[in-house]
Amino acid sequence: MQTAEMAYLQRQQTQIRDTTVRANVPNNDIAKLMYYLNCVCYCIDYNDNDIRRFTNYSNWASLSDEEDRLVYFLALTLRPDLLIGKVFFPSDALSRDMQGRFYEIEQVNHQLVVVPSLVIAGRNCRVNRILAFKQIWLRENYVDPVNRLAQRYRSQRLQTRACVIS
Repeated sequence: MQTAEMAYLQRQQTQIRDTTVRANVPNNDIAKLMYYLNCVCYCIDYNDNDIRRFTNYSNWASLSDEEDRLVYFLALTLRPDLLIGKVFFPSDALSRDMQGRFYEIEQVNHQLVVVPSLVIAGRNCRVNRILAFKQIWLRENYVDPVNRLAQRYRSQRLQTRACVIS
């Protein structure tokens, strides 16, 4: 992922427009990663058919095991450290009473460095929103699910390599 030129927004230039809608994310690691990916796509307006199936977290149970792995690897590819400071911003103050809140980029009234676009999979994606989040949001919707799935996939790989001689 490469970044384009950066723009610096200052407090007096704009007003906040909160575009947050409460999400009901199933208590499942794949669903949580799909929600995470949905948040990424919402911020950068990346809504192509090729990724839509992997961001519809309400339908997580309809994915095959292979598609579950694709969600996992897609989340690893779009990991938070590539997005923090560009479209994701840790901020308890902006998150207020929720774990995360979305704001329209043109209307953020906090001093932030915002990247106007990102290159993802060779495509230039415009950043239209940011996500202000509390650390618990990142832990519950990315870090913990990724760690549990990594362990699961590591165990499965070891089991398939095992050889039983009797």
